[in-house]
Amino acid sequence: MERSGDDLERLHNLGPVSAGRLRAAGIETVDDLRRLGAVEAYVRLKRAFPMETTQISLYAIHGALIGVRWYALSDEVRAALRDAAARRLP
Repeated sequence: MERSGDDLERLHNLGPVSAGRLRAAGIETVDDLRRLGAVEAYVRLKRAFPMETTQISLYAIHGALIGVRWYALSDEVRAALRDAAARRLP
């Protein structure tokens, strides 16, 4: 299956650095990202790049999947994402 190298970069909130880190964490395509979801993608990033991966990364990935800028997410959505991620990380 052929993929375009810039698939991830075309999503809102994701640039070349974020896309490169996602790929390094085993998330190669937009389909991979959609299949895993924002929380699992964030967990993988946090494990691979613990110092560089912040909660904004979680918001950015979720926003990328739903087509909105991360800063437009409501406080309730951000809290739910943080809670879900906290359950997956030590």
